[in-house]
Amino acid sequence: GILIPMKADHCLNQKIDGFEVTHLLGGQCLVSRDPDGLFSTVLGSCVCACIYDPAKGVGGMNHFVLPHGGEDAPSAQQYRYGDIAMASLVAGLCRHGAQRERLVAKLFGGRLRDDSGNDAGALNAEFAKTFLRSNGIKLIEARLGGHVARWVTFHPASGRTTVRETADFAVLSGLSRTADQPSRRAG
Repeated sequence: GILIPMKADHCLNQKIDGFEVTHLLGGQCLVSRDPDGLFSTVLGSCVCACIYDPAKGVGGMNHFVLPHGGEDAPSAQQYRYGDIAMASLVAGLCRHGAQRERLVAKLFGGRLRDDSGNDAGALNAEFAKTFLRSNGIKLIEARLGGHVARWVTFHPASGRTTVRETADFAVLSGLSRTADQPSRRAG
């Protein structure tokens, strides 16, 4: 199998159930066609795109923090911005045999801190959707927004994803204990 690190300094790799799992942090982008490889990431307001060519069996994932600003950022930080992360992911896929007209995408993340539409999560989600539309890439799944954190796993060779969502801590912090739910103390 092939793993093409486009920008993946300090990725965490571990072996789970026979798969080589590479965990992406914000500002990282990877492409692979390894049938034994998985990419994973955890998202709040950040967005990740999982883009792949089903005919070629090559896919990639990015994880960006803000929608714009990559052109002006130091080179070590450019992939933290959607404008660089999205274009670089598509270019990397095409360099490794994918054809742009066959690319399909899944988008995840973009947790909202408020409902104004102007927070980082909303801006990241809108940027990613607009990028895909303007580049003719079909969006086949999107789990964006809301008040949840998302754990995403992507199999780049097949395009399969799993997503686990958990309530945001801010939502949970509004809960109060009742008399029949005593706090637990370490004893």
